[in-house]
Amino acid sequence: MKSVARHARALLAMIAASVVASIMPGARVAHAEEIPRLDSRDPNGDLRVGNPMAMRGPAADAMLEQIAMIEYRQLIADATAQRRLLPQTDARVKHVHDVVDNLMPYALKWNDRSRNWNWEVNLVRAPRVDAYCMPGGKVVVFTGLLDKLHPTDDEMAMLIGHEIAHALRQHARVMVDERMERLNRGTLSAPQLFGIGDFDFDTGEGFPDVRYSADDEREADVIGTEIAARAGFDPRAALGFWQRVESLDRRMPVELAAAHPITAGRLDDLRRRQPDMLALYAKATRRPVDSLPAYHARLN
Repeated sequence: MKSVARHARALLAMIAASVVASIMPGARVAHAEEIPRLDSRDPNGDLRVGNPMAMRGPAADAMLEQIAMIEYRQLIADATAQRRLLPQTDARVKHVHDVVDNLMPYALKWNDRSRNWNWEVNLVRAPRVDAYCMPGGKVVVFTGLLDKLHPTDDEMAMLIGHEIAHALRQHARVMVDERMERLNRGTLSAPQLFGIGDFDFDTGEGFPDVRYSADDEREADVIGTEIAARAGFDPRAALGFWQRVESLDRRMPVELAAAHPITAGRLDDLRRRQPDMLALYAKATRRPVDSLPAYHARLN
């Protein structure tokens, strides 16, 4: 697989070089605090967070998706070669696929390009407690997450909705921008997103340190929970799920917690937004809010 990895790195380097060359000297990258933010409802009652598609930097949409595709193909190739890729007929793959299929119709409004994404779902047998959705609609879940957290349907929908929101809002763009700056200085060979190389699924070797900002987590929480609630999943599961991830992270390193920092402010925000999300969930399930059954959060 090393030759495949080298080929992938070469492709990424070519993409990066073309983008770096296209950026004018002195070009300015917008910082998160400069992006106007909205947190309200539009006339149709839809939640709005930030601009519909706020530009985060010089990395173009197509380039971001192309980089993600190369890295995704490399990961799937390595998982296949190591016999770690679960078949599409596996009940766990079908289950995650069903969740994604239910979420997708409510996700497309957040990114017009997503209507043309070739969505894919794969599960990889590895101890990582992790999952992500790459730009372009590539969903990857590691079985360590299922084995250690045993998420309910509602919790899985909240997690996948959160990951899809990161892809829809192109939060990886910031990571590409940072890596492109290093590339331009000659300290990086290619602007990686989720890692490119010979993946060691047992030790985690080959996977990069991905860490989203507080602003990105806030957006992904709001948008992901809204998507899942509109799809008929109980939004109260979001708070309980991330609390369980936090609890597990206190006992052992959890990749999901490292990439998506769980702070008191973030948990408070999820709690504060529950009434709005419950209204969407009630509408989706055609029940009055006051008739919804009590929610009993799972314990680790």
